[in-house]
Amino acid sequence: MRLIKLAFISIVILFGIITSISLFIPSHIRLSKVIDIKAAKDSIFSLIKRKDQWHRWHPSFLNGQQTEMLSKIQAVVVSENDSVLVIRWEQENKKPLNMGWQLFPSTGINSATLQWYMDFQLSWYPWEKIGSLFYESNYGAMMEQGLLNIKKEIGN
Repeated sequence: MRLIKLAFISIVILFGIITSISLFIPSHIRLSKVIDIKAAKDSIFSLIKRKDQWHRWHPSFLNGQQTEMLSKIQAVVVSENDSVLVIRWEQENKKPLNMGWQLFPSTGINSATLQWYMDFQLSWYPWEKIGSLFYESNYGAMMEQGLLNIKKEIGN
């Protein structure tokens, strides 16, 4: 009985320590990647904005991979103007995810810098906050590849 009581107290204390440490991790995380592209804004945004074009550049959907998953994603345009596009991905049994693309003018003609970012809203749960430390390795490479695919698809 003493051993069970010691184990229970140890688990509670360990959970308290992990929760305390996780409170230092912010609840809002933005992961961002950038690339320079020599193309008109309209051609870049038309590729990004249309869900039926994602299979051409998005690493998760290239060459018809995971087309079933793509059909289950609802992409809602949150805001859009001539240099910013924000889309909210909504998927069953998952938190909504805001993704945005912003174009910054470059010095060259028909040249722009494209930023792709993802905003994550985290709950206070320790496992969610500690798991967010791995978002860069999970999403970062995918975002970089997606930007390179956009650049290739546009033709420069």
